[in-house]
Amino acid sequence: MIHYLKIRNFGTIKNEVEINFEVAENQEENAYEVKMPDGRRLLKLAYIYGANASGKTTVLKAFDFLRSILTQPASNKSKSLPYDPFLFCDNALAQDSSFELSFYYHEIRHVYSFRFDKQSVREEKLLFYQTSRPSELFTRETENEKRLTKIQFGSRIKVPARERDLLESNTLHNNTVLGAYARTNVDIPELEALSRWLGGYLMGMITSGDDLTEITAGIIDDQPEIREWVNTLLNKADEQIVDMDIEEKEQYSNKFKEFLITSSFSNSVSTFAEEENSFEKTTIKRLFNPEKMTNNRQTVRELFGRRIEFVHMLENEWSFLLSFEKESSGTRRYFGLGGLLYLLVHGNHLLCIDELETSLHPDLMKHFLQVFLMNSNSSQLLFTTHNLSMMADEDFIRRDALWFTEKESDGSVSLYSAADFDSSTLRKDASLIKAYKAGKLGAKPNLGSPLIAK
Repeated sequence: MIHYLKIRNFGTIKNEVEINFEVAENQEENAYEVKMPDGRRLLKLAYIYGANASGKTTVLKAFDFLRSILTQPASNKSKSLPYDPFLFCDNALAQDSSFELSFYYHEIRHVYSFRFDKQSVREEKLLFYQTSRPSELFTRETENEKRLTKIQFGSRIKVPARERDLLESNTLHNNTVLGAYARTNVDIPELEALSRWLGGYLMGMITSGDDLTEITAGIIDDQPEIREWVNTLLNKADEQIVDMDIEEKEQYSNKFKEFLITSSFSNSVSTFAEEENSFEKTTIKRLFNPEKMTNNRQTVRELFGRRIEFVHMLENEWSFLLSFEKESSGTRRYFGLGGLLYLLVHGNHLLCIDELETSLHPDLMKHFLQVFLMNSNSSQLLFTTHNLSMMADEDFIRRDALWFTEKESDGSVSLYSAADFDSSTLRKDASLIKAYKAGKLGAKPNLGSPLIAK
């Protein structure tokens, strides 16, 4: 599980901010938390509120960037790291950025930190705590001029010289050590296990505009037993929905292959030939760029979408099939989220969702979170929202799980928790929603008068 992430000079974040999942002092245990072997209690859920353009999404993007740099290393030296530093200052690109991630893996706390810029990873360090004192797993430094990497393993890690030298030579200046390890034919058990865990735990970021339909349909393809689980969840969004009919993967694949063979957009056939063996594991986005198509900019679903229909049971037990496209946007969104929720409940992952409330009724959004909290074990969910009704439900929301972002006068972002306020600002029995609306907690739009001079 994730303990905290410290972020500096990343996007709209200038000075170091920290998103922390540790339970605040004097909090009663409930479904929100998991207790670690060393006694530390960690939250499974955290909310981020703030005005538009206040930096909420930037915090989620930091986790997404972290996943990318650890699991998808650059393939050549010319590629820059996929991020922007804080740009509202002089010599922005000359300033280093840094992350520090504290997490628990195999019940042992690890702290991974690295310093980087657009061109290279300058320093890396990974520590672990088998006792109260840290041990070093590895450190890495990149020589500035020649951009050559030097890796040093700690005394508790036995790595043959050949393995170390091969990994070192393959760790390009724009790769992390763990990212390079994933592309190197070496066997270092400690890195192998850690690389696999991080790649599985960090699921990435979902935006409000992402179409999640194919994700859930694909999960049902691979694990048909979850169909009833998603059905039960979907029935909460529309109680008349009792079943679903999803086109089988083989038929869908054949439809896509036929489309590629008969269509005329550039390089489609050669692209398909390269990817055919891994078709079942790839997404359509990897296979081609829809913007290159000759038939305007039709969406993937319009061209060869998988057939999905829902069974609606009406009064007198009359049933009707309704196509996915004719369902409400809320039903479609909840179906897409259903597969991800299943993965969170039945596995161990961190998922970041931007504007979770998109197309969802507040009660349905709360139910989604309740299902997650009551049924998950060690997964974590971090999301942004503008849904103020959640903040008003103090029997459900926790102050140490509630975070705010606010834009400062220099364009940078500050990040803080409701648990950070002392009793002079936010009494223990005070209403969160009233304090927020009164401006005591910040993170509100400053709109002024609605009158605009002609």
